[in-house]
Amino acid sequence: MVTCSLCGLQVPETELQECFVCHALFCQYCALHAYGRTFCSKRCRGFFFWGDGESDGGDS
Repeated sequence: MVTCSLCGLQVPETELQECFVCHALFCQYCALHAYGRTFCSKRCRGFFFWGDGESDGGDS
């Protein structure tokens, strides 16, 4: 058993996933699925889509 770095849950090592963007290891309960990929956070998901993080809606 290993500890998820995001939520602290004890999970079998084989159940950890690696973030496509930052390569952090996380469990299935922390996973965010989008664009056919698995991410560790909204920040990484936004970086993959926008290239520089999530948009704050301030397009002026």
